[in-house]
Amino acid sequence: MAAAPPKAWKAEYAKSGRSSCKSCKSPIAKDALRLGKMVQATQFDGFMPMWNHAKCILNKKNQIKSVDDVEGIDALRWDDQEKIRNYAANSSTTSTATATASSTAAISDKCAIEVAQSARSSCRRCSEKIAKGTVRVSSKLDGQGWYHVSCFLEMSPTASVEKFPGWETLSHGDRAAIIDVVKKGAASKQETTSKGSKRKIGDIDVRNSKAPNLDGSTSEGAARSKGKLVVPCEPNSSSADLHQKLKEQSDTLWKLKDELKKHVSTAELRDMLEVNEQDPSGPERDLLERCADGMLFGALGTCPVCNSCLYYYGGHYQCNGHVSEWSKCTYMTTEPVRMKKKWKIPDEIKNDYLTKWFKSQKVKKPERVLPPMSPQKSVGQSPQQSLVGEALDKLRVCIVGQSKDTVIEAEA
Repeated sequence: MAAAPPKAWKAEYAKSGRSSCKSCKSPIAKDALRLGKMVQATQFDGFMPMWNHAKCILNKKNQIKSVDDVEGIDALRWDDQEKIRNYAANSSTTSTATATASSTAAISDKCAIEVAQSARSSCRRCSEKIAKGTVRVSSKLDGQGWYHVSCFLEMSPTASVEKFPGWETLSHGDRAAIIDVVKKGAASKQETTSKGSKRKIGDIDVRNSKAPNLDGSTSEGAARSKGKLVVPCEPNSSSADLHQKLKEQSDTLWKLKDELKKHVSTAELRDMLEVNEQDPSGPERDLLERCADGMLFGALGTCPVCNSCLYYYGGHYQCNGHVSEWSKCTYMTTEPVRMKKKWKIPDEIKNDYLTKWFKSQKVKKPERVLPPMSPQKSVGQSPQQSLVGEALDKLRVCIVGQSKDTVIEAEA
């Protein structure tokens, strides 16, 4: 059995027109956005994508739970990235609402309401006796037990007591009294929340301000009232700035890749990569990605572990070489070394577009803005780090056949 796939979904533009959608059974056109659900392969030990039209998946509910479940989303055009992000955000909101509704339904199924027939029962919350003739709630959530209505509503404020079994058997007076208790609890909670919000906004003392003005004037964007400095709540702009930078960078990259695909042949792309000491192998889309990355941000240096070429994938740069005849290199980084020189164009290439671009390029190139790492990734170790420091004390070696050399058993 193969290990679990790194992500449950894979997003890309169709490399050909041979695949078909598993939802609508129609072909997926070349370069169309498709989403693949990673499933266990039947012909080999690993996972394979079951491709679907993106619209077929996005029209369904609760398919993609999080953006972190989608591999290759940062390589898509920005508009397509936003479609998946918005779908995942709406899916999580819907899941939360569904879970809340399911929780409320579960409470209703395990509870009942009735009038106490005696005074022998006690409330499991306040431990006081429940008087005969008063309304009580039976709950099986934490084992069989009885509660005062007010005590039960303190425990489960979202419970719909009017849906409990036995509600119809209560008198109109008991129903009205219980509804009043529910309304008072909701009003009290709302008032407490409102007071807490007002206190947080209004009670900002002048001494807590970082740069108080000695002349009595207020700073821009702030207002002074009755000895208090009222600072307007400003949204966190760092996330918005990063979002805008990623959008502009994605648009620039895709504009360049579209121009290269239109004006430059595949052979010329390979020649450019070779003269700039980059990996010239792979299909056209990989060549376009490497050329666009090098032309905008500079040629990449080699891997410090195996001296192979690096390439961008999934928010970081990783190596595609081998450290030995049997094992691949696992080096990856978010801060690759760039060559401090212009991107070269081979002399034998007579391409008007590349010639014009070469004359307009600058020696100093900007740094590539990488998407933020998800909390799950930041807490855990990278694949490279997980292989470091593994002990070999439990490793056992078996020798089959007779050996001419003498095997010396190591003493513990």
